[in-house]
Amino acid sequence: MASKKNLKKDINYLIDEVIGTSLMHQSAKDEKTRDEIDQLIKEMLTFREELLEKVNQPPVEPAKGKKLKEYYRDLYSELLSKVNKAFEQLNKVVE
Repeated sequence: MASKKNLKKDINYLIDEVIGTSLMHQSAKDEKTRDEIDQLIKEMLTFREELLEKVNQPPVEPAKGKKLKEYYRDLYSELLSKVNKAFEQLNKVVE
């Protein structure tokens, strides 16, 4: 990861993509599907807050640069994994 700033931008961009896509599908579906999509949106908003907090306050000591890089790499992997799962869940709900 090049910087915390870029990581935060990626977090916001990817989660906004999930939420935006969810809102588009939500407007065209029935009440039950809307509730499921609503839950997905809430989960993603909570996940964003948790991830941004982890970026801002890493538990790893800054003097250990390699461990800090690994920590941010793991956060990025966690972000990609969660976003992929969210899109998979959205596809199942929308079908």
